[in-house]
Amino acid sequence: MFIETERLIVRTFREEDVSALYQIAYDPDVLEYCPDLLKRDVTEAEVLEFIQDFIRIDAENDTDTWRCYAIENRGTGEVMGCVTFGKNNMLNEYEIGWMMLKKHTKKGYASEAAQAYAEYFCAAYGVDYLIVVMDTDNPASYRAAEKCGFRLFEKRTVYDYHYNRYGDDYYYFRRYAAGCTRRERFYGDVPYTGRGADL
Repeated sequence: MFIETERLIVRTFREEDVSALYQIAYDPDVLEYCPDLLKRDVTEAEVLEFIQDFIRIDAENDTDTWRCYAIENRGTGEVMGCVTFGKNNMLNEYEIGWMMLKKHTKKGYASEAAQAYAEYFCAAYGVDYLIVVMDTDNPASYRAAEKCGFRLFEKRTVYDYHYNRYGDDYYYFRRYAAGCTRRERFYGDVPYTGRGADL
């Protein structure tokens, strides 16, 4: 997979990107919000295995399995972060995310990369929308989501039936494809005329 934007290249990770992806996984900001981006305490050897899996997933045109794509600076060739993508197992919807090295945050790179990938995927596979889910205490990702065209759908609370308790709240965003013909996208898009009005 290879996408070019004004400032970036969003592409499949290569085996020579091991050090870059390792640095992303251990970046303080990434550890704060996603300590298990690849897995906890991941080693460089394991990062190589992840990259080999990402290459295989792309080669097989697998749209569902989770993977990462490199966000590369077109001018310098530096890998500055990654786009994450796959089908959310709990929600059964395609989910996108992003992780940036701290030194490259607040420059619009994450939203530029996410918007480019969202447009590409929806057009290539005829998907109506992608989702983003995030912790409610992550204002930077909230702003990035809005900047690349995602709109807050709702704030959700998870109930854990195994432990009989509520989990952490999270934000659920959607971004609809340009060619999507759905009328009902967000709450309030279609007037509610009362229960049984159409009977």
